[in-house]
Amino acid sequence: MVFSSHLFLYYFLPLALLLYYALPRRWQHGMLTVLSYLFYGWANPLFVLILLTSTIIDYFCGLVIAFGGFRWRGEAPMQDPLASRTRLQRTAVVISVCTNLSLLGFFKYFNFAVDNLNALATALGLPGLETVLRITLPLGISFYTFQSMSYTIDVYRGHARGLRNFVDFACYVSMFPQLVAGPIIRFSEIADQLARRGYSVTKFARGVAFISLGLAKKILLANPCGKIADVAFDSGAIATLDAWYGAAAYTFQIYFDFSGYSDMAIGLGLMLGFVFPKNFDSPYLSQSITEFWRRWHISLSSWLRDYFYIPLGGNRKGGPHVR
Repeated sequence: MVFSSHLFLYYFLPLALLLYYALPRRWQHGMLTVLSYLFYGWANPLFVLILLTSTIIDYFCGLVIAFGGFRWRGEAPMQDPLASRTRLQRTAVVISVCTNLSLLGFFKYFNFAVDNLNALATALGLPGLETVLRITLPLGISFYTFQSMSYTIDVYRGHARGLRNFVDFACYVSMFPQLVAGPIIRFSEIADQLARRGYSVTKFARGVAFISLGLAKKILLANPCGKIADVAFDSGAIATLDAWYGAAAYTFQIYFDFSGYSDMAIGLGLMLGFVFPKNFDSPYLSQSITEFWRRWHISLSSWLRDYFYIPLGGNRKGGPHVR
C-alpha cells in the first residue's frame, strides 16, 4: 500500500483517522499500532513478523539497559551519560545492534551473495546454487531497524528514558506515516510526543496541506517524468539528445518522488498529532557533494553521523565516553 494509491487515500486513511480520534487517548497508540501493522503487512503479511521480531528484541534490551537488569518496576530511570555501564547493559545494547544489523544485512544482501557465488561457480566450472531460496526485501526495513536501534542506543547513552509500555514502543517503531519511506525518527526526538502531544485544527490543516503538496509532486511531476525516463532507457538505440533528456527526466523523477513522500509523511504525522523532523531540503541547490548528502536524506545522514561516524572517532570528535 502506497500513499498515492486510491486504496490508501479513500479507504485506509479515512478509516484510520476515524478510529484514531474516536478512541480515548490511552487507546490511540494501540489502534495506531494495529493500523500500522495492517498497512505494512498489506503486500506481504510475513513482513509483519520481521518488524515484530525487531520490536520485541529492542523492547526487552531497552528495559535491561534502562533498569540495569531484569527488575522492571516503576518508571525507568534516566541513565547518567557519564557513568559507566554494567556488563549486562553493554551486552543488551550489543544484542540490539547486532540483531538489527543482521536482519538488515541478511535481507538486503542475501540475493546479492547468491548471485555472486553463482557467478564464481560458473567461472570455476562448478555447479551453481540455483536451488537456493530467493529472499524478498521487506519494505522499509532500513528505516525501522535504524529507528529501533536508536531507542536502545539513546537509552544506553542517557539521552532518553526506557519505555515500560510495549504498545507505546511498538507504536513508535511501526508508525505508518514514516514506516516505509522515512524519515528516520530518533526515539529522543519523539519520546515527549508519545507521552503527550497537542491536537488542533491548525495542525491538522497543515497536515492536509503537506499531503496535498506531496501528492502533487508524486502524481503530477514524478510519475510523468518516470514515463519519459522509461521510454528513453528501454530504447535499444537512442540519440544523444534524447539520452540526455531521459537522464534529466529520471533525475527529476527521483527528486520529486522522494520529496513528495517526505512531505506526505510529515503531513500524515501532523494529522495524527505528531511533528516529524524535516527530511528533504532542496538538495539540487547544493554547491558541493557534502552539502547534497546533508540535504537529500537529512534523517539518514544525521543518523549515520551521530550513531556510527562520530562514535567510531570520525573527525576526532567522539561524543561523551560511556564505558
